[in-house]
Amino acid sequence: MNDTHTRPDRGERFHARKALGQHFLHDTRVLQRIAALAAPVAGSGVYEIGPGTGTLTAHLLEHDGNLRAIEKDRRCVALLRDRFGERLDLIEGDATRVNWADQLAEADLGPAPVVVGNLPYNVAMPILFGLLGSAVRPHRIVVMLQREVAERLLAAPGSSAYGQPSVKVQMVADVHFGLRVGRGAFTPPPRVDSVVVVIDPLAAPRFPVADIDRFGRLVAAGFGQRRKMLVNALSHGLSLDPKPIRAALVELGLDERIRGEALSVERWADLCRPLDALLVDARLPRRVRRIR
Repeated sequence: MNDTHTRPDRGERFHARKALGQHFLHDTRVLQRIAALAAPVAGSGVYEIGPGTGTLTAHLLEHDGNLRAIEKDRRCVALLRDRFGERLDLIEGDATRVNWADQLAEADLGPAPVVVGNLPYNVAMPILFGLLGSAVRPHRIVVMLQREVAERLLAAPGSSAYGQPSVKVQMVADVHFGLRVGRGAFTPPPRVDSVVVVIDPLAAPRFPVADIDRFGRLVAAGFGQRRKMLVNALSHGLSLDPKPIRAALVELGLDERIRGEALSVERWADLCRPLDALLVDARLPRRVRRIR
């Protein structure tokens, strides 16, 4: 397959870089629908992650002129500056390494900024959790993800897709299906299907917990060994005595043999509260830190 993208303003051929997970979106109808989902609230602007050659950027600028973007590929940075000039506040950098509170504050995007982007699979979760954990959070996040990743964010308890990302994101945000995007909408076509999801961060965690980071450690350990019963997964993953874990499950009316995927987000919060004191010094081993 040809891996080049045609610049709409000059007809130049632009090669996608596989190492950066680049797949340039060219379908006008899809671009319009994403821009509509990311339409800014009056008085606020938009932050685009990975604008690439600027196909979505052009549609976003039609909605609002207050737009900042971050792009890692220097070739794209030069192209974007040439194409949009001062209309686009462009940062050359890596979206997985920035301080999102600083970025959103410095960009002066108003009280309800919207973040939008097409996120490669290997960086999607770090970027999403960076945004959701930021001291300055966006009003809305509209992201294109690999279908399997999107399904994890949208999954319900008991389903095979339900896991650590499902619980952590749904604890702090409302997650909605946006639209499916066929492989033919990209150049070059990816080998996976894509889905746009809309994430609306909540003002506070959906259910009360003493500390959201400790809640996150509990959830990560609970899904670190999915085939194990929750008691064993937590005791091994956090080096905790299994007795208080069993006691907490019994107190909540839950089966001691239950597995993590059977607990709703609310039940995870319920379980976190009686175990919170034990989680203060608990640390995850490296093997279960990855978001699955």
